[in-house]
Amino acid sequence: MSVRPLSFASLRTVPVSERKVDSDEHDFGASYKAGGALSDFLCSLPNLGAGADLFLLRDAIVAAHRHGRKVIVGCGGHVMDSGLSPLLAKLIEQRVISGVVLTGEAMLQDVEIAMVGQTLRYRDQDLRDGRFSMTEETGRLINDAVNLGSVENWGFGKSIGKKLLDAELEHVEHSVVATACRYGIPVTVHPVIGADTFTLHPQAHGESLGAAAMYDFRLLAGMMAEASGGVIINIASSVLIPRLFLQAVDAARNLGKTVENLTTAVIDPAASSSSVADVVGRLSQPGGAGYWLSGPDEVLLPLLFAAVLDVLGDDID
Repeated sequence: MSVRPLSFASLRTVPVSERKVDSDEHDFGASYKAGGALSDFLCSLPNLGAGADLFLLRDAIVAAHRHGRKVIVGCGGHVMDSGLSPLLAKLIEQRVISGVVLTGEAMLQDVEIAMVGQTLRYRDQDLRDGRFSMTEETGRLINDAVNLGSVENWGFGKSIGKKLLDAELEHVEHSVVATACRYGIPVTVHPVIGADTFTLHPQAHGESLGAAAMYDFRLLAGMMAEASGGVIINIASSVLIPRLFLQAVDAARNLGKTVENLTTAVIDPAASSSSVADVVGRLSQPGGAGYWLSGPDEVLLPLLFAAVLDVLGDDID
């Protein structure tokens, strides 16, 4: 049985005027002229796709800052490894960021930046003789801080922040944890025992690690309880930070707190489907909006906050 091709002579066409408008010339990109200002460059970007999402996220951060609402940033280790800690520290100092949430790896790298002004990499050959993750100075500083802080019922963030400030380390001005502690901005750290290398150090004590981690999660729940109308950004953490944000909001609501109208964002080129669903979808509801900027954080984060500072202008100290 043969198949005959259809004739399209009687196809019904649709006028352009009846098509749904997706974008117009005002949304298109333009050529950037050399010597222009940052605002000129931003205006040259297309107001479409990721560009449109970046501008919407910028506007939400600006509105939150002007109305005294929270801007909380959660970071995986890649954020520090990408050289972004000085930017985050400055934004904390300028009161643009009002809360910081870190994985254990992000905190460890932040400590090493404060100590030596560098990010460090484990060597594969050290795995052969059991020295892959056994850095002495980093593990000792972190665990000494947590062990001492547990006596005062402090969490990871406060314990390590105070230790870094008291030690007067050469590169402490680049530390996100120390800067947050200096300016009274809440910073929480959420380690994974066995996976985060400092938890294997001889100075580590499970009681202190557990108590500090539990305190910081309770503090995160308190931060989220006051976050309505604010902005929550997850940067380069596909599993831990998204789930922490979600569980902290759930705990706050369980205790009768109203958390709504959040603007949420994921900045991560390799974000998992679950992190996008948790942060962009679930966390933004009810009443908010979520965005996924699927590009490299070392480019998008400076661009986003440059756009924010350009709008805020004299509102920033």
